Amino acid sequence: MKTKLYLISIIQLFLFQLSISVQFGHEVGSTSMDSTHYDRRIVQQYCSLNNNDGKELNRASFWATVRSSSLTTNSSNQTQLVPFRRQLIINNGEDRLVTRSTSSNTTNSNQTIPLGIDQATVDIIVDNQISGNLTVYVLVNECLDCPYEVIAQDLSSNQVLNLTLNTKYSYRIRIELSNTSSCLETLNLYEHGEYILNVQQSTVPPSNSSLDTGLKCILTTRRSANNVYTPLIFAGVILLALFIFCIFAQRMKLREYLINLKNRCFNHVPPQESTHSYDLQACPPVTTLCQSGTDPVNTVECNSNVSKIPPIHKVSQVIVPRSKRLLSLDAFRGLALIAMIFINYGGGGYAQFQHSPWHGITIADAVFPLFVWILGASAVISIKNAFDKGVSKRTLLMKVAMRTLKLFIIGFILNTRFKVDLNNVRILGVLQRFALVYGVIGTIEVLCTRPKQYSLTANLNNNGKHTSTLTTTTVKTGRTKRVTTVFRDISNFPLQWLSIIGLTTIWILVVYLVPFEDCPAGYLGPGGLHENGKYENCTGGITGYIDRFIFTDKHLYQYPTCQLVYGCKPPFDSENLLGVIPTIFLAYLGVQAGRILVMYQTDLDRLIRLITWGIFTLATGIGLTSGTLDGGPMPLNKNLWTLSFSFFTGGVAFLGFSIMYIVIDKLKLWNATPFQYLGTNSILIYIAHIVFATYFPVQWVVVNTHSAHLAMALWGCIFWIIIAYIFFKKRVFLVL
Repeated sequence: MKTKLYLISIIQLFLFQLSISVQFGHEVGSTSMDSTHYDRRIVQQYCSLNNNDGKELNRASFWATVRSSSLTTNSSNQTQLVPFRRQLIINNGEDRLVTRSTSSNTTNSNQTIPLGIDQATVDIIVDNQISGNLTVYVLVNECLDCPYEVIAQDLSSNQVLNLTLNTKYSYRIRIELSNTSSCLETLNLYEHGEYILNVQQSTVPPSNSSLDTGLKCILTTRRSANNVYTPLIFAGVILLALFIFCIFAQRMKLREYLINLKNRCFNHVPPQESTHSYDLQACPPVTTLCQSGTDPVNTVECNSNVSKIPPIHKVSQVIVPRSKRLLSLDAFRGLALIAMIFINYGGGGYAQFQHSPWHGITIADAVFPLFVWILGASAVISIKNAFDKGVSKRTLLMKVAMRTLKLFIIGFILNTRFKVDLNNVRILGVLQRFALVYGVIGTIEVLCTRPKQYSLTANLNNNGKHTSTLTTTTVKTGRTKRVTTVFRDISNFPLQWLSIIGLTTIWILVVYLVPFEDCPAGYLGPGGLHENGKYENCTGGITGYIDRFIFTDKHLYQYPTCQLVYGCKPPFDSENLLGVIPTIFLAYLGVQAGRILVMYQTDLDRLIRLITWGIFTLATGIGLTSGTLDGGPMPLNKNLWTLSFSFFTGGVAFLGFSIMYIVIDKLKLWNATPFQYLGTNSILIYIAHIVFATYFPVQWVVVNTHSAHLAMALWGCIFWIIIAYIFFKKRVFLVL
């Protein structure tokens, strides 16, 4: 009955969320996962607090917005550099790259301009000795292969150009005098800093190797900037101290001491552990919100043939131990989930916790791949356990198909949480990508795998039947057998590897050899200003074209990460269809990790292979980018989910899990608290943190500073850790 009440309450609250307009807490825009976060741009469009919000959202504003200007536009400018024409996503000050105003009074410049979060000002002052009009260009360094854009023209010595810039990016300013002489300055600015860029006549004769030809730019600081990382460092120190305290309390058995003290004070009879034994992967008698099926996310099996609990005496309060699980895998999943919650709740507004504009990788980009890798590892454990219990392949295929369908439907429903408009609803998303990857991986593993493939040795007993034994390489005798055993986790599964390699080959051929419309084959850029606007409408190359052809623009994500920096125009979905293939490859790297855990039983055998795979895949990912991460023949790109991105994040997952395994399962220095609470119930917490993100006490309005946003994001993480702990203690798990 309690289980049904939990389920009914969650469904009712979710439907209530969909049926009303949402007035939500602090702003957390583009920092979160594209498909599932409560994007402030969408909320303001569908659930605006007043009519002006919608007007501001739909109003097209330029990348360089003129507050007040006495400048005139010179249409006869013959330079090859393009004029500024980029449109912003929304009209919020902190989301602009550059805004400008002009003033004829140098002493009063910038005194009345309020600066918001991640904003700094630069006053460009022209020396009186310079005669003629100057043209100011700007280039965002994060905009790779982009042209300079015009900020101001006809700037004379009696004017001051006031620029307000977004400090999350770095810039290059180029100032030209009559297209003959120029100076170039790189701007690395910090929040609330006030800077002066003096343009003077150069006294050094110009040379062909010098960037300064006739003009000299000198950047000085008028007001020191804020150290925006102080709150982040302070929070990191506190969290590290709490983590050390938890380990210390665990080693000192502080929890047991407090429980015994409470029992002595209140004359409470302590619970006794049951002598009932359970297998490593056996399902304990828990309360689960599920039907039947294997759960590759939580590795919890729902089986109607669960052994019955022996009669419990009313006074003794016997505790039945939970199933023996690989705590490091639960902790790794929980760590990835808490990182996702932190990023989806804004990440304090720091650029490191936002998605990269296009090529490259940030912390936010690496979170979802960890879940994909864990999916593969968990799937092997679940499927192998099902084979051991004698479950037929037909039954397993039905379970895989049903769980794929459930995940896809839940992801689609989450896309409609702000407004149910089926004519414009986004079809793809994170859970949808998760579902497709799981469906392919699960099907390949079920169809191509035989139970004996998980054994390191193949012996025959006296009856002539095959017997599977899970032994280590030390049991083998003979040099040849030792060598072959080292690679059994690979050589025992040829059909699976051929299937994955075949899919990956198809992806490479399609991406690099198939042209479309006016776009060349092999184009991996964001379009817009990339490559001087040559392929303006080719956002995402063939990957984006396939989605636009199948789903049309209305059913794709409308705010791609390239929109602010590159000014890309077509909608682009980061969870695109073609990107499913390299995501499957990443999940299969997780499958390889799961096989290592299943086939090898000693810590040394496991760690050697996990770390070796981690180094190999990480080096391969970096090599495909020619060591640059954002360049080379195949740059890291989360939007396209390039193969190099799968290799790189797979290596991070291998090495990160290895560290978890050493600390938790080998050395037993840490009992995985509190990450195990989230890791054992990841689907339920993931859905809940999205549905209730706009409700108190999960989030609320705070002042627009990094420290306030950071505190709000951390509170969101703590809140869901508490909820996960309650579910863990109540033995409530959601299994699809």
